Amino acid sequence: MTLKEDILNAETICIAGHTNPDGDAVSSTLALALAVEQLGKKPYILLEDYSDEFDVLDGRKYIYSLSYDELAPDLFIASDCGDKERLGEAAKVFDRAKKTWNIDHHVSNTSFAQVNVVEPASSSACEVVYETVKDFIKLDKNIATALYTGILTDTGGFRHNSTHKRTHEIAGILVEAGVDTPFIHNKMLMEHTLVQAKVLAQAIENVSFEGSVCISYIDSIQLEKIGADKKDLGAVIDYLITMRGAEVAVFAYERNDGCVKLSFRSKSLDVNKIAAKLGGGGHVLASGASVNNDIESALLQSLQLIREGMQC
Repeated sequence: MTLKEDILNAETICIAGHTNPDGDAVSSTLALALAVEQLGKKPYILLEDYSDEFDVLDGRKYIYSLSYDELAPDLFIASDCGDKERLGEAAKVFDRAKKTWNIDHHVSNTSFAQVNVVEPASSSACEVVYETVKDFIKLDKNIATALYTGILTDTGGFRHNSTHKRTHEIAGILVEAGVDTPFIHNKMLMEHTLVQAKVLAQAIENVSFEGSVCISYIDSIQLEKIGADKKDLGAVIDYLITMRGAEVAVFAYERNDGCVKLSFRSKSLDVNKIAAKLGGGGHVLASGASVNNDIESALLQSLQLIREGMQC
């Protein structure tokens, strides 16, 4: 069956992205929810709290805020999620669903659903979502804006090497549908809060270089002093890889559960392989992992793996 047929045949439909959702996860789930709405169905979005800048996108009304324990959907659509575990609390709902879809672009995706639409060559989950729904929806301004936002943020403003001809073609189609590109570019790529500025300042203060590897971190004490949480940290790793002389960048921070979250960026080294050795994954030049360790040990382990990878 097609996704349209599965949506039309379902009474209860849940849509979810990965934990600690970034722009692509937020935008793709909202776009899917709006597509479901167009077909006359009510979607339930299962997503952790996300950054305020994405409030400019339509669809937040479908965020489900009650207990997940009673949800047993006819259809579950996972977007921008490389494996079932990355769904977090929503994974238990996924397990109870009658039909499951997995729409993604991560090379590390484990094809964990009944239907898997995984396109590693695509720039973003939003690009894959567009290709999946374009034939059965009316591409209105709200859906187009959500899809454009996910593509924009996951390509770093169309800078990353995952950006290709089709990415620009789709972006053009979305612009024609009414996307206010100056507003979205400014909101997503330029505007930031005072807390986010302090986070970046702290990360820069903690920067060190090991050869061509740029390393930084923020520990829990520093995060508490700044008044920041994980939603304020997304821009740090992308800044680190732009530092002159950096071929690989690593950023670490302490999560509330005691784990250390690691983010990797690279100009040529396959950091997906590095992240995979730490239980994570993602893309060739952009990946992440979470480890049960202290920051110093996590960074030392990461550095060792990067050095080994550079020697291959």
